[in-house]
Amino acid sequence: MAKNLQISSYVLDMMIYHAEKDYPNETCGMVIGPKGKENAIGVFPIPNLQDELHARDPERYPRKATSAYQMDPKEVRIVEKEAASKGFELKILYHSHPDHGVYFSEEDKAMACPWGEPSDFNVGYLVIGVEKGKANGASLFYWDEDKKDFFERKLKLNSPLA
Repeated sequence: MAKNLQISSYVLDMMIYHAEKDYPNETCGMVIGPKGKENAIGVFPIPNLQDELHARDPERYPRKATSAYQMDPKEVRIVEKEAASKGFELKILYHSHPDHGVYFSEEDKAMACPWGEPSDFNVGYLVIGVEKGKANGASLFYWDEDKKDFFERKLKLNSPLA
């Protein structure tokens, strides 16, 4: 079960690096690992298109990249296709909360569950809190089929296995 996913300190450090680098904007990306295994081994930062979408249509996309993200769908498809060709699968979708705490917001839930439930119950959603350019926490959120909501698994920063 993916809820026991092992995230190496290297993988967590790469996501944190990306979140701190993109600050004050939200960062986003994907993490893959071998199909059927409990390991997350490949980190793929995905461009956040939120500012571009906001500039094109501010009514439809009222928020900027400092408080929202939209993954570039072309990049997402490239990662998914490449992963599948090598026997890997999506393990985590991640993003950051600049100058906000680590929590799974209502907007995060809506993005993860466009039809009321996630399309893949085994994918985790990792949120990294970044305060003044420095990561201050991270949690992994998974869907609970019984409660029809997400539960939190806090991660320890600077840990050999998160």
